[in-house]
Amino acid sequence: MFSKLKWQVVIVTVTLVLGVLLGGFNLYQNRILPQKIATDIKSFNGVQSADVTIGNSGYTANVKLKKVDNLMSAYKDIEKIVEKYPAKIDIKIVDNPNEKLDNLFYEDQFAIYQAIQNGDYIEMSNIIDKNSIEKGAKTNLYIDENNIYLSIYDGQNYLYKIIPRNTKGDVTDG
Repeated sequence: MFSKLKWQVVIVTVTLVLGVLLGGFNLYQNRILPQKIATDIKSFNGVQSADVTIGNSGYTANVKLKKVDNLMSAYKDIEKIVEKYPAKIDIKIVDNPNEKLDNLFYEDQFAIYQAIQNGDYIEMSNIIDKNSIEKGAKTNLYIDENNIYLSIYDGQNYLYKIIPRNTKGDVTDG
């Protein structure tokens, strides 16, 4: 039965099928999946915009949040959305800071990293509250077993930072 087939036809057919399969997988991985992830993230009420890019170590979701009162809750909701995908997806929160907020975060970092080292999160909270009151800003601070979530507000501007508690100086930008 197979003896009458020409090898050239078999090779061309296998090559075409393999090309179509690889092309389809590439289209799915580089276009369809990132768009689907971004669309799912945008469905969350606190998200202003989202785009997903592919890099060497997986996908990166750049998420611009609206002004949210509870950064921890918003971040965890976004994590739940991306966890359903079988790919590594890093979440980067995009915020809307100004120079005043950047300077205030710079001052707050000392208390944050000291609290991570010493475990004195109440003192950290007191220092951050004092700094924000002195500078005329509003601060929300949340903490869980993994991260410290800091939101600083000044009028229409806001700064979001997610600092891992087992940190070596890493900060998830917002």
